[in-house]
Amino acid sequence: MGLSFRKSKKIAPGVRVTVSKSGVSVSAGNKIAGVSKSSSGRTTKRVTIPGTGITWRKSKSKKKK
Repeated sequence: MGLSFRKSKKIAPGVRVTVSKSGVSVSAGNKIAGVSKSSSGRTTKRVTIPGTGITWRKSKSKKKK
């Protein structure tokens, strides 16, 4: 099993910065919907139906030129 770490800090209501082995990411949103952006350029959108466990996620990678 490999070593990993992650530290998350809330910087404003609904905004969180996470530092991990792979880099820094920023996420914004609430329990119903949100969006996050990673240091690798990946953007993830999320929509959840509260109380059901149903979540829709859509990720988009940064295009390389």
